[in-house]
Amino acid sequence: MSDQPLYLQLRDQLLEHMARGALQPGTRLPSERALAETFETTRVTLRQALAQLESEGAIYRSNRRGWFVSAPRLEYDPVMDISFTRYVADQGRTPRTEVVGIERMPAPVHVAKALKLGEVADVYLLRRKRYVDERLVFIERIWLNPIYLPHLDQQPVDALWKMLNEKYGIELKRKQITITPIALIGSIAEALDVNSGCPGLFITRLGQTAKGEAIEYDEEYWLHDVLTIRVSTQSL
Repeated sequence: MSDQPLYLQLRDQLLEHMARGALQPGTRLPSERALAETFETTRVTLRQALAQLESEGAIYRSNRRGWFVSAPRLEYDPVMDISFTRYVADQGRTPRTEVVGIERMPAPVHVAKALKLGEVADVYLLRRKRYVDERLVFIERIWLNPIYLPHLDQQPVDALWKMLNEKYGIELKRKQITITPIALIGSIAEALDVNSGCPGLFITRLGQTAKGEAIEYDEEYWLHDVLTIRVSTQSL
């Protein structure tokens, strides 16, 4: 008899079920009642096992829709300067960007500092949603410096970096990136359709020109089970 708790034994059984191909990535799990009957366990033990699998990134829960099998994680190298669309497509997945809106507004203090604006200054705020294989995986707030980007709100902003280069002649050469584990709460959790308090990643990216002109400050809120961070280095 195994000395593992029952919910961990059930977790292993569910993982084996997935490994055999009985549950493919992206498919919805049967109802909790059906799973409990299939594995001859209680709903309490089943929920503990599902919660464990969720914390490990093997499954995810969509509010009002149920449990789903997670797809393999994307490999993300923050050192590599390529777009979301490209690195997702290069890994055989399907990316999609949804522009929520763009507006000009007073810059929050931390944004004004990052973009080297004055204490009283406006900034463009671009909101987008990013999907992989039609699953929403992160939302982003991109703060953009209007000093270098006049009339930005009249431009197409789905392919932002390409537009900055072609319309404004701006190429972002220097970037500062931070990656912080967080809990997704409030409006962020609601936008990502997860329960408040779910784990996530908060990624910020400051984009500058070769001259040090601060153009873009990006704030991204990722689901925790989407990325594997892989950094490439080269010895001198």
